[in-house]
Amino acid sequence: MRNYLLSFLTLILFISCKSSETFYETGELKMKGKMVDQLKNGQWKYYHQNGKMYQKGSFKDDKETGIWKIYHENETLRQIGNFKEGKQDGQWLFYHDNGNKEGVGNLASGKMIGKWIWYHSNGNLYTERLYEDGNLMEIFSCYDGKGNPLEKGTLKKGTGSLNSYDIDGNRIDVQNFENGKIKN
Repeated sequence: MRNYLLSFLTLILFISCKSSETFYETGELKMKGKMVDQLKNGQWKYYHQNGKMYQKGSFKDDKETGIWKIYHENETLRQIGNFKEGKQDGQWLFYHDNGNKEGVGNLASGKMIGKWIWYHSNGNLYTERLYEDGNLMEIFSCYDGKGNPLEKGTLKKGTGSLNSYDIDGNRIDVQNFENGKIKN
């Protein structure tokens, strides 16, 4: 009787837990992982269309959980950070495709909080910004790729303008904000 019960439980587990794979229209593997009761659970891997790793991490009941890694198409690390109940939580690190750090900051329930620091692809500081509950509140600094200070904009307490630049210090965009959000 005991062996029968054990075999029955193993069969139930096998039936409810199955591997899942999805493919691009052109036939390349797009993602693979385990499904339990039609929900993503356990380790999942996603791939760029060129077959190289795009991202990997774990799910619990269809929500991302734990450490996730995201990669550039050249296989260098692009982002690493933690998920909690399907939302980004804690410190996240970002990298340029040449391996240099691109940014670092914290999230709480998927919303940017505190000081975020961004870097140019050559590793030099680009900008430092303050976020509250996912809203951009202030810009502390802005530099070109050689470390020369740039006009950061007028953003204070979530309202004003934000200037964006390329590594050579050429202004490429101006965005206007109100209450920490981009104005239309």
